[in-house]
Amino acid sequence: MKSGLVVADAGPIFSLAIIDKLELLNELFDDVKISNAVWKEISLNKSTKFFKKIYLFQINGSSDFSA
Repeated sequence: MKSGLVVADAGPIFSLAIIDKLELLNELFDDVKISNAVWKEISLNKSTKFFKKIYLFQINGSSDFSA
């Protein structure tokens, strides 16, 4: 059973990307939001090997930005 909305912080997003389990956010929550501030933190270093996974997760409609 999903439990509504989650506003994700950078730490859990990085952790899930490292273990290749970002999809757990979609399995557990109806809606995943990433604030602009968190996205700025995530995208500070776009050359990290996990940034691409997080970026693809975000653009594939699995998450959304919130103000």
